[in-house]
Amino acid sequence: MTRESDEWMWNLAYRLAQSGEHQNYQAIEWELGASGFRRARQLLDHKRVREKLDGMCAEARAIRERLVVPSTRCGSEPQQSPADNARAL
Repeated sequence: MTRESDEWMWNLAYRLAQSGEHQNYQAIEWELGASGFRRARQLLDHKRVREKLDGMCAEARAIRERLVVPSTRCGSEPQQSPADNARAL
């Protein structure tokens, strides 16, 4: 892998963490490996990097959960979209 590929992997790792779709660095490491980044495990094998990704994942998931509107049982109440919720903040 070249330095450019490593930089691409780092950018992707941070985007994945910020998406709110991943539980922790391990999920990101798996996805990077599945996407062809063979050095993902090696590059993420640092405590600070893992802590940073875990923190980013947790923060993004918390934001995402606040934006999701639970459905009503009877369905009679209109629901706001996540975009409406973001504007309300």
